[in-house]
Amino acid sequence: MNLRAADLRVPAYFTNELVAFTNGSAVVAAMRAVDEQSKAHVQSLIGARVLFQGISYVLPNGTNADLNLGSGILLNVELNPERDVRPGGRMWRAEVVGTLEGVDFQKRIIRIKTRPECWFALWVR
Repeated sequence: MNLRAADLRVPAYFTNELVAFTNGSAVVAAMRAVDEQSKAHVQSLIGARVLFQGISYVLPNGTNADLNLGSGILLNVELNPERDVRPGGRMWRAEVVGTLEGVDFQKRIIRIKTRPECWFALWVR
């Protein structure tokens, strides 16, 4: 799969795990491309570390730690142990690193599992 420069956003503040960042970028690019080769590549990443940045204030926005990744893609974040990680504001941008659990291309949902300390708010209003 070929990633464009526009698909690669630099990870901010929280982590500099290049492999997790690259894997996360590949998953988002595959969600946008929706071709069989991209789907197969994403399936091979199940269980791998991934890193995503997203926002809370645009639909779809999910609940608690879930993030909107843009292009109608929802990142569903399962925290273990469960804890409310939402910052005090109504809107925020966050970065999260975890393990890729699954991808639903039709519903445009990416599922990851992580710990609360791996979810970090970058910008809060």
